[in-house]
Amino acid sequence: MAKLNLKDIKRKIQGLKNTKRITNAMKLIAAAKLKSAYEAAELARPYSEKLYEVLGRFAHHIDPSVHPLFEVREEIKSVDIILITADRGLCGAFNSSIIKYAERKIQELQSQGIKVNLHLIGRKGVQYFEKHGKGVNVVLKFDHVFRKTIDFTAVKTVGQSVKERFLKGETDKVLLLHNQLRTKTTYFVQEKVFLPLAEILVEELEGESPEAVYELEVKNIETFVENLLQRYLNFQIYRAMLESNAAEQAARMMAMENATKNAEDAIKKWTHLYNFARQEAITNELIDIVNAVEALKQSG
Repeated sequence: MAKLNLKDIKRKIQGLKNTKRITNAMKLIAAAKLKSAYEAAELARPYSEKLYEVLGRFAHHIDPSVHPLFEVREEIKSVDIILITADRGLCGAFNSSIIKYAERKIQELQSQGIKVNLHLIGRKGVQYFEKHGKGVNVVLKFDHVFRKTIDFTAVKTVGQSVKERFLKGETDKVLLLHNQLRTKTTYFVQEKVFLPLAEILVEELEGESPEAVYELEVKNIETFVENLLQRYLNFQIYRAMLESNAAEQAARMMAMENATKNAEDAIKKWTHLYNFARQEAITNELIDIVNAVEALKQSG
């Protein structure tokens, strides 16, 4: 074994202890943020589900001639993807896993001759596709949207953008990709159809009985349709951002917990090396003393 410098080893151990303190503090912060983010996502679910229920029942009255957002296009030439990533790193594979998923989806669509357009929410996704997004049209990009509160400007702008593009025929389908919590410590990539609405509401339409359908006055239908649909689209993006934020905090908490454990293991390893090197140094000093005494005896 190479001779070890005790001062260098001691410095290494101190550095690891400092790292452990930082990662442990970050883990505690992420745990606190996870609690509030999880609660926010849970609170949004009842409203989102009620919107879905109302829209599903209302869809019995709708055909493409009333509102083309329900229209399923026979030929898909262009697909828009709303991709939600985090603004920050230090959260394990949270960003890389969803970006890889998006890349596979893009390649799958392009292999079928379909044009892909991106609406990017979150700095990590923006940074990645600015460097590696050749052949992909980035329509909108928003970074620094996950602060103390979610930037609702991004929600409204993206919601309005995909709606207008679908109505103008610039895109034939819209997908929403985001990370979602499975448990408080695990998450997965969620892919949803965002438009057309008819694809989303198939189960609701099939499951409803005619008696459960709301009766609407025709004179109010246009205003009702516009308000309900825009609210629904915006809130689905908002809810996806809430879910993504909760998953991000869970991923960061686990990443920092793993980093803390790795630091602890490294501290044990280097402490063992320090003790070994110190023992070796003491042994060498004793040998030198004994040799010196023997030399003095022989010379005397």
